[in-house]
Amino acid sequence: MLQMNPTPSYYSDDQLAEYLKHISLPSAVNDELSVDNAEAIIQHHITTIPFENTEMHYTIRGQIDIDPQVVYDRIVKEKKGGTICHGQHMLLLGMLLKLGYRGYNVMARMNRTGGDPNVINLTGLEHQLILMQIPGDENTYFVDIGIGLGVTRPVPLTVGYEFDGLAPQKYRFAQGVHPDSPLTGKEAEEWRLLTNLDVKSNPLPDPGWMTYFQFSTQPYYLKDIVDFNWLSHNRPDAVLPKKIYVFIFTGKMAGEARGVKAIFENRVMSRTAGGVMEIVKVFGSEEERIAMLKETFGIECAADSKACIAGRPSAIIAEKE
Repeated sequence: MLQMNPTPSYYSDDQLAEYLKHISLPSAVNDELSVDNAEAIIQHHITTIPFENTEMHYTIRGQIDIDPQVVYDRIVKEKKGGTICHGQHMLLLGMLLKLGYRGYNVMARMNRTGGDPNVINLTGLEHQLILMQIPGDENTYFVDIGIGLGVTRPVPLTVGYEFDGLAPQKYRFAQGVHPDSPLTGKEAEEWRLLTNLDVKSNPLPDPGWMTYFQFSTQPYYLKDIVDFNWLSHNRPDAVLPKKIYVFIFTGKMAGEARGVKAIFENRVMSRTAGGVMEIVKVFGSEEERIAMLKETFGIECAADSKACIAGRPSAIIAEKE
C-alpha cells in the first residue's frame, strides 16, 4: 500500500479560488475531501479546459511551457486556451494539493501495437497522469485527464477493476512486466491500463482487452517532466509537433449526455456517448481553423499565428481557385 505524505502546493489560495471560478465549480464541493468532490473537480476541468497543442504550431517558438505558473496564467488568468497532458496534470495536481488531497505525477509508456491487440510494443516514458489519495481513505486513485480517456472520476488502482470511459469504451487495470525488463517476480511488475477497443475504436476479439499504456508508481518531479515535455517536442517520432490536436469534453452538468468536440488536423469532429465520431466540418483555410479555435474552444491565437504556421506540416494549404 502506498503511503503519501501531504505535499505543499505551488499555487496560492487566491489562485485556487480563481481556478475554481474558472471551471464554474459550485462552492459546496470544497466543503470536504471525497471521491465525489474530486470527481466534480475533474468533470468541470475537462469540460472547461481543452487539451490542445496550438502553441506548437501557431507561435514562432513552437514550444509549450509547462511551468505551473505559466500554465496557470495561460489557462486561468489570461483565458487563452488549454495545454497538453503535462501542463493539464501540473495544473490539476497543484489545485488538488491546495485543497488537501495527496498526490503526485507518474509517467506512462504508450503501447504502439500497429493494430495487433496481442502486441506489447511500449514507447519510452511520454504520457503523464496522477496518483491521488484522500486523507482517511486507504485507496490510491488513478486520475488521467490528458489523453482523452473520458474518465471523469478518480478510479481505485486495483487489479481487475473495470470502469467506463466515453461509451462504448471501457478500461481495466492489470499488471505486467516490460518485455525488455531484466527483472523477474513481483518487483518487475508494473501497472497496465487495458482497453476494450482497438485503435480505430472497434471492439476487440476475445479475450477482448489490449494494453493501452503501462506505468509504475514511481514519482516524477517538475524537473523530470520538463525533460519529458522537451522530448514530446523534439523526439523524431513525436506526434504533437506534426499535427494539431484539440479536444474538450461536453456534458458538464449532471444528467447531460457526455461527448467530445475535437479538431484533428483540418477537421472538426464530434463524438456522442454512442461512440460514433462524426466529421462536422473540414477547414479550407487557416482563417477558418483559427476562428473555430476561438469560437468553439476558447483558444486565442496571436495576430501573427497564420504566418507562424506557414511552412509547417500542420499548415492548411488553401486550394487555388
